[in-house]
Amino acid sequence: MRHRPITRASRCSAGLAAAAGAMLLLSGGMARAATIAITVSDLAFEPAVAEATVGDTIEWRNVDFVGHTATDRSGQWDVALPAGKTASIGMTTPGVMSYFCRFHPQMTGIIRVKPKL
Repeated sequence: MRHRPITRASRCSAGLAAAAGAMLLLSGGMARAATIAITVSDLAFEPAVAEATVGDTIEWRNVDFVGHTATDRSGQWDVALPAGKTASIGMTTPGVMSYFCRFHPQMTGIIRVKPKL
């Protein structure tokens, strides 16, 4: 069996290939978390149905002149939304979460949270 001499170019190529492979492996399992914006306006959550992935952040922006809440019907979270303010929570569990405003129960929303891949 004949061996080829190791040259500076072959060392550099091998190093670049290893680095590219490592980056590919690392990036494949690490999707970036997103911020999903929900606007509170005219006594409504918009969008009324939001899609998220575990690790994402839901951010409510209350542009109404009155305070609201985003209150999970199962009691897992209750977010105060003062007039003109923003509040957020991180999504940690997959599932469908139904929420409402405690002050205005006709205001409802749904967040569908998918598992992280």
